[in-house]
Amino acid sequence: MSGGSATGAGRPAVVAAIVVTWNGGAVTRACVTSLRASAGVDLRILVVDNASRDDERRLLLDDYGAAADVEILQLEENGHFAGGVNAGARRALEIGATHLLFLNNDTTLAPDCVRLLVAAADANPAAGVIGPALLDLTPPHRPLSLGERYSAWSLAVPRTLLKVRSQGDGAPYPVGGIMGSAIMVTRECFLRVGPYREDLLVYYEEVDFCLRARSRGYQPLLVPRAIVLHDGMRGFAAGLQPYAARLKCRNQLLLMREHGSVADWLVFLPLFFALVVVSSVLYGVRGQGAVVAAMWRGVAEGVRHALGRSQTAAAGGAA
Repeated sequence: MSGGSATGAGRPAVVAAIVVTWNGGAVTRACVTSLRASAGVDLRILVVDNASRDDERRLLLDDYGAAADVEILQLEENGHFAGGVNAGARRALEIGATHLLFLNNDTTLAPDCVRLLVAAADANPAAGVIGPALLDLTPPHRPLSLGERYSAWSLAVPRTLLKVRSQGDGAPYPVGGIMGSAIMVTRECFLRVGPYREDLLVYYEEVDFCLRARSRGYQPLLVPRAIVLHDGMRGFAAGLQPYAARLKCRNQLLLMREHGSVADWLVFLPLFFALVVVSSVLYGVRGQGAVVAAMWRGVAEGVRHALGRSQTAAAGGAA
């Protein structure tokens, strides 16, 4: 996992791959195995264990405790994805990482993926946020995300309607944002933009980060030849559990509180309530009243937040 990659300033690139896991078992180990096969980069793997069961924590230490290229960070409380990312990022900055790669544990990377992401980041220093082509783990590996198109007003538009649908000629291209399952951030960008918002817990935390990065002049970049396989994704209508339904509704409103202008709100609100009402009808017809109730709890929480002050807005810089 060593090689000649360098930053734009000529310093050797040091990539910290931060894998956030909770009772991930064999799935997490497959992700780590793919990272260890990466070629052409100096790669340090940080596995952030979000307070898994004792047996899982012991297995992680058994497998990687003596590994020179893998470090296990065992959190005492589940910080959810955002908290896990921030814990890993703090350690990555401590060890001098020039590029931070945040990963869901159910991803696997092609051997040249990290090298291609670093090369694109260094060739395009204004990007700050760089992402791969995210493909479904199951053959025929259909695209899940080739980059995202969104602004504050469009948060309630189903993502499938906003997706980039062509990889073009294979060259990196600018996008509105990167899907959070696999996202690389340069050290400079992370320090300027600040950590992930931990009050979001999960869902839309990478959207918030990309919107903040764009507000600071960065232009996210998609690298289509860098391939990451991911174990699928589900939208509003595809099979939400109550926990996800509540947070997806709540977090859209939390993001609008931070990023939306008056004009954004005027477009967003009818789209948002149409999305929630239609989804509620669909889940009600399916007999999933718990999901419907969770959606409206999320709406209520988000409205209370939007009408008040942000309680745990993102800090201005990384600790």
